[in-house]
Amino acid sequence: MNIDSLQNSSLLQIRGLHKVYAEGGRTRVVLDSVDLDIHEGEFFVILGKSGSGKSTLLNLISGIDKADSGSILIGGTNVTTLDERQLTLFRRDHIGIVFQFFNLIPTLTVLENITLPLELRGEAKASAAKRGHALLERVGLDGRAAAFPDRLSGGEQQRIAIARALVHEPAIILADEPTGNLDEDTGESITQLLLELTRSAGRTLVMATHNPEIVPLADRVCRIHEGKLEITSGRVAVLQHTPLPVLEGA
Repeated sequence: MNIDSLQNSSLLQIRGLHKVYAEGGRTRVVLDSVDLDIHEGEFFVILGKSGSGKSTLLNLISGIDKADSGSILIGGTNVTTLDERQLTLFRRDHIGIVFQFFNLIPTLTVLENITLPLELRGEAKASAAKRGHALLERVGLDGRAAAFPDRLSGGEQQRIAIARALVHEPAIILADEPTGNLDEDTGESITQLLLELTRSAGRTLVMATHNPEIVPLADRVCRIHEGKLEITSGRVAVLQHTPLPVLEGA
């Protein structure tokens, strides 16, 4: 299925998504037959208390975790049918991820952390460095290219993580509690930066958070409760887009 055939230009289309975890001999339904469409260029916020399934949903979208049933289509590719190698290649080319705890590689410099996604897909070092430096300037850290992550504050590390998530120009960025490990003022600036960079690039941003103050910034908001997903508010922003290639065998 090609993305252009999806109703309302959905970049992400989820149908009947079901995920159950076994805990101490019992089963817990985390996601119960979830349906969801997220559109090109949209800032979509997922609210819910700790343990509600927000991170699980993002992990399923990215292919880090596997659903028990249901389908997830990103740009026409059904990621639930891909094998591990195909998933790795798909994430490398089309998905950017921003984690709560930054997940920078301590033995790599700031610039090396940012350009790692480009290196993994074989881009020339000079070209990757040029793009990395341009993003460093955008996030306000152009003088820290040679620094190592342990020399940066939490807010600075998250800025680098955002740059890394955007450097390969992914179609969709998944942000899992990106301000959860930061103080209030720093968290607000990080949210604004992430939104500014994704908006200017016309990218789709899906953010899981428990912070209701982000709601006014979102195009649409949903809440996860007892495995169910409910759209609670918002408008839809749809931008013109180029279809992603459907992987062979997907």
